[in-house]
Amino acid sequence: MKQRFHTLLILFILLVGGLALFFLMNQQLGTKINLTPPRYGITFSTIYAKQLGLNVQEAYGAFVEELDVTAIRLPVYWSEIEKTQDKFDWQELDEIILYSEDHDVKLTLVVGIKVPRWPECFIPDWAETLESEKQQSRALNMITAVVNRYKNSTALERWQVENEPFFPFGICVPLKLAEFQQRVDLVRSLDPVHPIQITVSGELASWENEGRAADILGISMYRLTWNDLFGYFMFPLTPEYYYTRAQLAQRFVDNVIVTELQAEPWFPEPIESLSLSQWYQSFDEDMFKKNLEFVEESKLPEAYLWGAEWWYLLKINGDDRLWNVAEEVFNSQ
Repeated sequence: MKQRFHTLLILFILLVGGLALFFLMNQQLGTKINLTPPRYGITFSTIYAKQLGLNVQEAYGAFVEELDVTAIRLPVYWSEIEKTQDKFDWQELDEIILYSEDHDVKLTLVVGIKVPRWPECFIPDWAETLESEKQQSRALNMITAVVNRYKNSTALERWQVENEPFFPFGICVPLKLAEFQQRVDLVRSLDPVHPIQITVSGELASWENEGRAADILGISMYRLTWNDLFGYFMFPLTPEYYYTRAQLAQRFVDNVIVTELQAEPWFPEPIESLSLSQWYQSFDEDMFKKNLEFVEESKLPEAYLWGAEWWYLLKINGDDRLWNVAEEVFNSQ
């Protein structure tokens, strides 16, 4: 998995000069342009919140009531809702979704095996050793249960099927195209009303295959990352790169949005290995503001911030600098 990722990164570095020139020369190809700041939202991970030692409901409520967040991408973790085969535990999800309905929050529910946050793939222990066809069948059963339970929620805005399904990142068995398409088709058949979002790496992937299966294409937008090959690495891309690719993508998808805008440090080590203040040094409020400026210059219509749980952890530990930046963003919408 690491070797595949490193190969992609090396190819990216070799090609970026020519790509940047190409995209800059083609900035004027598209006629659609968003002249206002994007609609901002956040991704909220119940698993990550717990990993940070947060109370899930308190943290979620703080984002909605203190920050005025009205758009949230919420992963549904198979490993959490079906710990025992055929016995679903909906309590936590039900509470979040009912709260979202009561507070006019619009949700993107992420279903599948590969959903946001490390290790990317979340399979119950009982399903880990199933052969491929049986695991696919059980995954489809889980997706059916989730979609049927929440498709009539007034909070639901769209579905997302898998997360960057073909990008070689995370502890995952590679997904076959036919398996992925079967999951997308299932969601569309169960709920023909709500659009389907598919996500890709904005930096290291072709957007076309995923885009053709989607109503909405979500891309990542990372500036400073870390990998075993180079250590910390700053992507040498411009907002025009993303804008022009989005314009070109209109050949096969109606809308391109940012589903992961970096708003926390990229953690190269276990979170618990360093203090909060040390992590803060690798991503501060100035970097946060620059990333916000960057996404606004890309002219894409929506941007979901990645790292809200981290701002809240810092805040309740006496450091509200990142929280205050986010507050300005959401209060101004």
